[in-house]
Amino acid sequence: MGITFPAAVQYVMWNKFRLPLGATLCVSALLIGTWIARIFAYHYWNFFPINMVLPATMLPGALVLDFILMLSNSLTVTAIFGGAAFALLFYPANWPIFGMFHIPVEQSNGQVTVADLFGFQYIRTGMPEYLRIIERGTLRTYGQFATPLSAFCSALLCSLMYTL
Repeated sequence: MGITFPAAVQYVMWNKFRLPLGATLCVSALLIGTWIARIFAYHYWNFFPINMVLPATMLPGALVLDFILMLSNSLTVTAIFGGAAFALLFYPANWPIFGMFHIPVEQSNGQVTVADLFGFQYIRTGMPEYLRIIERGTLRTYGQFATPLSAFCSALLCSLMYTL
């Protein structure tokens, strides 16, 4: 769903002004707004550590989306190839930001990630059923192919959502 706003702004910027920078402009504005909201709402108001509420970035995907529109001059080609590239670049673009939280550490004679350790050591309000359970249960049926499968599924969905 993250491609809908950049696609709409890109359409307006391309049809009215012939500028292929609508997606980058929109994602940059969304990222600035997200940072402002995260810093003021989470860090200053609720005192969450800022590294626990880092926003994901879609900027490399938006740059590629604008680049494909600039090269092809076609919204259809941009929907097919740019939408797929937008989705496929999301995981590698965010890995430098969130990869540091996947480092294993030893906790109580067990091995957990830094993200799980943050989840256990930072006190949160809520019912026990909402607390984090350490388990790799999502898409377990697909084994080691869960990440590429979800990336290509999102590439197909982004290509379809771009046309809306």
